Amino acid sequence: MYLRGKTAVIGLIVGLLLVISGCGGPEPQSAGGKPALIKVGMMPITDNLPFWVAEEKGYFTEEGLEVELVPFPSALERDSAFIAGQIDAGVGDLLAVAAMNNGGTPVRAVCVAQGAVPGENRFAILAAPRSGITSPEHLKNVPIALSLNTINEYITDSLLGARGLQPGEIDKTNIVKLPIRMDALLNGQVKAAALPDPFATLAEIKGARLVVDNTENTVAQTVVIVRKETLDTKLVGMQKLIRAYTRAVEDLQSDPLQYETLLTEKAKVPADVLSSNEHPLALHFSAPGLPDKDSLERTITWMKDHDLLQKELNYDDLVDGRVISK
Repeated sequence: MYLRGKTAVIGLIVGLLLVISGCGGPEPQSAGGKPALIKVGMMPITDNLPFWVAEEKGYFTEEGLEVELVPFPSALERDSAFIAGQIDAGVGDLLAVAAMNNGGTPVRAVCVAQGAVPGENRFAILAAPRSGITSPEHLKNVPIALSLNTINEYITDSLLGARGLQPGEIDKTNIVKLPIRMDALLNGQVKAAALPDPFATLAEIKGARLVVDNTENTVAQTVVIVRKETLDTKLVGMQKLIRAYTRAVEDLQSDPLQYETLLTEKAKVPADVLSSNEHPLALHFSAPGLPDKDSLERTITWMKDHDLLQKELNYDDLVDGRVISK
């Protein structure tokens, strides 16, 4: 009886030791002992340039990672892949982070991609050629083409609100697709449009007039978004991913335009933009840091005011500091 009891106690202790050691053990691996695959959703935007550079220079391989960069034509398709569990990470905005959590898909922002300092992630409101619009005051009650309920609308409200326009004085026309929105602006179908780079710069090259942009005040940041499940099961892998990403950012800080082939083929930046001397593309990357709390709180407030959030969300619900804290 004593022996059986002692054996049971030993067995319990061994089991506990196995559980404890498992908590600090290696992350799950795929067949053949390789690291588990990390899939990163990639839209054709300049914000993603560090990931393409890291892939091209072999930084993922040097970190012992298996990374697949999965292309998506738009944020809608990328976010759908997040929701379906088809990708682990991607670059988006804080509105997307909040919206996915609001809809029941736990994701977190782990670091800033663009917008750590003014001059990154340029976004502009432009006037059509021959419209006569030259200042934000001229946009009072003038329809502005943008994509409603997105970061486009949030930045437009923020930029014009800072210049004295009241919410009821900011008129909006919904044109979702960026190329169609830019063409409508250049053709005079709309008098004003909100555009991110490189579309904003291309529109200027083709005759549109800059009214206001966010080069003096970032307004909104893009971030690296990761599924919470991925953070909980592949945290070391995500830390290595961002370490490789950071190395690529360091390469880009000297001259991002030297990666012209990647910008043209992957980010779809038009050749006219890359070759322009009168309107050079403003492109800069900062070392990854955590999103700004005040900026995130303003984003949440704006989404509530526009009936885009039903859940109560705060900074800790949307940001995870584990990836860049080590």
